[in-house]
Parts: sequence; structure tokens; C-alpha cells
Amino acid sequence: MLARCIACLVLCLGPLSAAAQSADSRERAGFWGGIDVGIGVVERSYSQTSSTTDTKFAFAISGGYAWNPKLLLGVEFGGWTLQSSNLWDSNQGQAIETLFAVARYYPTRDSPLFIRAGGGRVKYWTNQPGESGATGWGGAIGIGYDVYASNHVRLAPSIEYSFGSFNGATSPPGITQDQRFQAITLTFGITLH
Repeated sequence: MLARCIACLVLCLGPLSAAAQSADSRERAGFWGGIDVGIGVVERSYSQTSSTTDTKFAFAISGGYAWNPKLLLGVEFGGWTLQSSNLWDSNQGQAIETLFAVARYYPTRDSPLFIRAGGGRVKYWTNQPGESGATGWGGAIGIGYDVYASNHVRLAPSIEYSFGSFNGATSPPGITQDQRFQAITLTFGITLH
């Protein structure tokens, strides 16, 4: 499945390469920030109950500093919405959140292609009656492609593999168990420099 997603991303980005390669004078420097939205296939496995696989909305906000044109370092807050919250029903809402230190590495100074990696804290939270969340650790790795909209704005489709675990969550109600997750996420991001 990962190979198919990567192949699809590469095929979709082929026509955009000419626009990105004409941006030799556009430098990645200084502070940067970004927003990514997308969709992820999230597989969760449990120590006592059977595994689940769902397609869910993904969102991330990131920011940091470009130490040189080939390396962007920063932090990212993101995750997947497992069940939307409802202002009129406090029993709805469930998500996996991430707080990662992240890096984007570009193989060459003017490369539009980048490798993205990160790791840090993951949190599962739930508003379901009789359930409780937990925290743990996780990581992510992926690839993306910058398409220049202007000198300081880049559009970046990417694909990412994420993983993590948290121990002692009570879900479903009355069952306390360890959980692991892995996800393949396709995102479309906007990065500002």
C-alpha cells in the first residue's frame, strides 16, 4: 500500500517539476511555518481487543528555523480525528495527537524534493463515557515535494508513515489496555518562509 501511495504521489508531481526547478534563486532561510491537512489510514492494534482500521482526517501545524537551505528544523503539533467533538454533546470526541520535533532535509540546495522525519510525544484522548486516554511515544517519516507559489510560499504535497503506542488507555469502556497505531497519511501543506 505504501509503495502505491508513493508511486501515485510521484506521478502527480511530475508536471509540477518544471515550475519548481525554475526557482533556483528562491532560498530556504530563516524562520518558517506551515499547515498540513489531509487524510490518513489509521490502523490501531490493542493488547486485548481486535484491531481496527479507519480512514480519518489529519491536520498539523509546524514551525521552526532553516539552519541552511538543505535543513529545516522545528516542532509540529498534529494528529488524526477519530471522532469529531460536538459542542452540544460532551460524550463525543476522540483523537490521536502528536507533538514532534521535526526535520525536513532537502538532498540539494535547490531541490524541491524533501525527506521529512520526526518523533516525540503522542496522546490518545476520548470523551466517550467509561473511557480514558493515555500518552506515549511515536515517530514519523515521509517524503514531499515543494511547488513554489511565490518566493516565500511553497505548496507541498507529501506522504508520511507514522507510528506510536500508549499504555493504559481505557477503551472500549471498562477495558484498560495498551494500544499501538500506525498510519499512512497523504497531506497537502502550505509552508511560509
